[in-house]
Amino acid sequence: MKKLKWWFRIVGMFYLFLTAVNLYAIFLNNRFLKIDIPFPVDDAAFRITLDFWLTFVLDLLIMGTFMLWASRNPLKHINIAWLILWLEAIRGVADDFYLVARGYSAPFYSGFTIIHLVIIITGYIFIRQASMQLTEVNNLTS
Repeated sequence: MKKLKWWFRIVGMFYLFLTAVNLYAIFLNNRFLKIDIPFPVDDAAFRITLDFWLTFVLDLLIMGTFMLWASRNPLKHINIAWLILWLEAIRGVADDFYLVARGYSAPFYSGFTIIHLVIIITGYIFIRQASMQLTEVNNLTS
């Protein structure tokens, strides 16, 4: 259970770090985000993109904050860990492949794919370990 607790904390802090970096880029230095787009985009289209990107960033803020809170009692919130794994697989790995196929930076998104896979694999291992501990405790009290 300690490993799952720390997984919640580390991934939650990573999400909050991504939130901070992206909020900085959206509101203070959005040229940083425009450089990565592999095709010409006018200012109006870029502004719309930033508006929708903010929704994703706010999702990261909420998930990261909730993961830190859930780390206080990880077994009670184990379903949140499963949700994060699914989000990492779909919104993370699958989306990275999609973006690379659309012409975005393969080295950049490959690095993020590795991070997503580490989160998924470690999360899966720690969820399974914590679930077995919970089963053992339940069997002892029955």
